[in-house]
Amino acid sequence: MTPAATSPRGFVLAAGMALILMCAVGVTVLLAAAALFSDKQRGSDLSDAAALSVATWYAQAMNYQAYANRAIIANEVMIAQSLTLLSWIKHLETITRNTGQVAALFPALSGVSAWLQQATVATRGLAQAAVVSEVPFRSAYTRALQASQEAMQLAANPFATQSLVNEVIWSGDPRFFGQYLPTSDVSRFYRSVRSFGGADRQLQAQHILEQLDAFSRSRGFDQRLYLLPSTGCVPTSVNTLFSRLVRRGGTALTQDFREWESVDTLSVHRWQRGRGWFRVTCRGISESFPLGWGSAQAATPVDAGLMAQAGTAANGQALSRARSEGSAITGYLGLSGYRDLSDQSAVGRRQATFRIPILVRLTDGKRLAPAATEAVNRLVRLGGEFNPAQADGFLGKAVWAVSVGQVSFVDPTSGPIEHLPSLFMPFWNANLTALSVEDQAAAMLVAGRRTGP
Repeated sequence: MTPAATSPRGFVLAAGMALILMCAVGVTVLLAAAALFSDKQRGSDLSDAAALSVATWYAQAMNYQAYANRAIIANEVMIAQSLTLLSWIKHLETITRNTGQVAALFPALSGVSAWLQQATVATRGLAQAAVVSEVPFRSAYTRALQASQEAMQLAANPFATQSLVNEVIWSGDPRFFGQYLPTSDVSRFYRSVRSFGGADRQLQAQHILEQLDAFSRSRGFDQRLYLLPSTGCVPTSVNTLFSRLVRRGGTALTQDFREWESVDTLSVHRWQRGRGWFRVTCRGISESFPLGWGSAQAATPVDAGLMAQAGTAANGQALSRARSEGSAITGYLGLSGYRDLSDQSAVGRRQATFRIPILVRLTDGKRLAPAATEAVNRLVRLGGEFNPAQADGFLGKAVWAVSVGQVSFVDPTSGPIEHLPSLFMPFWNANLTALSVEDQAAAMLVAGRRTGP
């Protein structure tokens, strides 16, 4: 065999160069694809974080409104109960004073009666001092809560929402840019809550009165006085055989929501003769003499004409004395306003769900591997005339992602009573939800128009 027959011809070198070129193309495409996948994954994570952050912020704003409404109700209830306590103690004070006049005829009871009078006077003084300090403070606090509701609602405006989206995205990766889509409920959310004041406070007043204990709302009873039988008429039944001890009292807001009033009365009622053929029998009953009375009202300025609460008009004499000797507490600013859903209809409240789709995009010049993109473009040119569509086939033309946050009312109870969404219950939750067709169309339109830097 001759040396010429065994010498290399250059095939190995050509194959090696081709293999190196293929490896280079493969590595370049792999790196570029990995960089693109990383960018897309980062964009998807950022869009999820931004959408959930906005939804959480909105849910927290709604829950804050609910907690503030509950705090307003709680303070109003405390004001009502404080006035109830003061009225009741003043009522006991007049009872001990009146019974003391009778007990003075009996030396064995006069000492005990005097001690009871001193105790009730001292208790009434302490209670009045406490209520005088408490009522203005709680009333001012409710107004501060109302002002904080206004501030919270103003903070949840569309401009602040976009700022929050930018902060979440740029803190994660400053190369990306995000925005809420035109199909979002950002503006609808801002308009969905409004202030209620004036005559519109009826719902809030109803909630407050429902939270009052039974004793504060109405405290009354009728009791037969077995030691005081009916005289001057002929009883026709066991019910008319004895006089009655009638207690009436209650605490309530006035019709204009500007004043709390609490009244307590206790009177003896005796049966009277009827008219006509029944003039000798016991037919009607009326107040004979008052035993105790007390009242307390909170307003600025205090109204001199105290309304009858919980049927106290039945004890007219006691009510008249309660008006003249009642305790007036200044500093109450009236029932404050509150915030609730603008649409109070059942349909509107059921539709109180808000969607916030967030688009996150990355411009071509800010990708992780722009050099790899250029390398792929050059490789495409080697196969012939450069076609941008071919390069886009490797890397894609745009990197963008869309996520949708949702704010909804979740009723924690599973009973037969349906709790419609409102801002009196802090059950607003945030979660991510699926994209709608409208969201996808809006995202493609916005992303297609903003492919540049």
